[in-house]
Amino acid sequence: MSPPTHPRRGAPGRKLAALALALFLVGATSTALWISAVQFPGFQRHVVSVPALTALLLCLAFTTANLMIRWFRWHFLIRRFTPELVTRDSLAVYLATLPAIVTPFFVGELVRVLILRRRFRTPASYLVRIWLAERLLDVGVLATTYVAVSSAQWGVVATLLLGAGAWLLFRQAMLTQRQREVGFVAAASVCSTALAWAFPVVALWGTLRLLASPTSLAASATAFSAGTLFGGATGLPLGVFVTGSTMIAELVAAGVSDWASVLGILVHRAGTAWYAVILGLTSLVLYRGRLARLLRGQGEAHFDELADEYQEQIPVHVRDRLLLKKVAMIDRHLGLRGVERGARGLDLGCGQGWYLAEMIRRGYRVDGADYSTGQLEKAKRHLSASGVGETNLVRADAQALPFADGSYDFVYSINALHHILSVEGQLATFREVVRVLRPGGVFLLHEINVHNPIFRLYMGYLFPLLKRIDEGNEEWVLPTALPTVSGAEWAPDIEHFTFLPDFVPSVLMRALGGTERRLERSPLRRFSAHYQACLVKQPAERVA
Repeated sequence: MSPPTHPRRGAPGRKLAALALALFLVGATSTALWISAVQFPGFQRHVVSVPALTALLLCLAFTTANLMIRWFRWHFLIRRFTPELVTRDSLAVYLATLPAIVTPFFVGELVRVLILRRRFRTPASYLVRIWLAERLLDVGVLATTYVAVSSAQWGVVATLLLGAGAWLLFRQAMLTQRQREVGFVAAASVCSTALAWAFPVVALWGTLRLLASPTSLAASATAFSAGTLFGGATGLPLGVFVTGSTMIAELVAAGVSDWASVLGILVHRAGTAWYAVILGLTSLVLYRGRLARLLRGQGEAHFDELADEYQEQIPVHVRDRLLLKKVAMIDRHLGLRGVERGARGLDLGCGQGWYLAEMIRRGYRVDGADYSTGQLEKAKRHLSASGVGETNLVRADAQALPFADGSYDFVYSINALHHILSVEGQLATFREVVRVLRPGGVFLLHEINVHNPIFRLYMGYLFPLLKRIDEGNEEWVLPTALPTVSGAEWAPDIEHFTFLPDFVPSVLMRALGGTERRLERSPLRRFSAHYQACLVKQPAERVA
């Protein structure tokens, strides 16, 4: 029997590269025809001039911003039904599929459906609807821009129609259990789409100014929106020949010289559409391992993979500052609750043992539990190097702790619970914590406070790209929505602390320390970066 055959690895990427090359040749031919049709003095000298190269850099920077905002829109919409989607995976999928814009009507982008469907089992119908909604949003925003530039009165009408259309669109695109979010999703999608398309418009306007042929921002918006709409309507990949020709004709009609229009569009198209294709092909190569894992439907043991580099993820001065602040806070609150030093405790999600070692130094008898074997190995080494002696380190699932009822006087968990990616799993963890506490025992929960929407945006979209500690798919525990736990009650005194982000240098952090402390005592403290909540197990007589 003959061995099974398999498609050659990398074939789709090579086909896309070949198609992109063919389109480039067609685009180069159309550019050559435009150059020969206009009076273009010293073409080669102008193309390699400082103004042209500066304009190209401007287009590259603005296109990068455009692509990141468009990724944000896609990621935001996909996460409505794929909350476990890792931010780095999402960006890899988005960038690596950028070459799909060379396919007719951008249908090649639907390969994202295959990748996400294999890994996360998200309904394919939802993914396709989101793709269609994004395309319609692009058309709606560009058409509204074209109308608004031509007539302010009709622009208002077009904007109102865009808003109403987006609401209806997402009401149909989103599945029934998410209908309550339609207004918010529609508004966020329209705003992000409008912002994304503003960047290439400004890039075109800036390009013409750098080429000493300035025109109005309105004329640039008209040329770009008309060219993009007309080129997209033809279904030609990248709107080759059609998009550029339409933009040139619009600029000439606005009073820009023939040669400046041709050169401006040549630079602009190179720094926008073609840059996106090249960036996508490069990403396809760089992320091929990650994409293969997603296509196999595999995840990764995040904290085991991260163990060796975990301590480098947060600057030392930030880590030490938070360590001392949180341990002092835990120590103080335990004393207020009648839990004295020498009491037995559990560090739930102990990681590499930093807080565990410090609590032992203060005289508490603390065990450590974590789901990651790699983190526990690091914790063992840290405890040994710290000279605090040995303690019990246990690999444990927080939802099924391997400890007897009433084993501990106190439990604390520091920035660990949000890594349990379901509300049900978190509730099970709370129940387990209460079970292993003695009557009257205390659980101190330290968590990230995403009550501040700007901080939530940072933690969900930007921080996971800058650092690997969080993945962008965390299930945040809000201090304003702490769950009801049978057999225990939350104390009313939630403590909010820290406002300075982790990227602030140590010198500046010391200088701003007083301001931060004042904020922690002000009514604005509910927008802090961290909080501590206290859950107290009911005394034995109340339980009875």
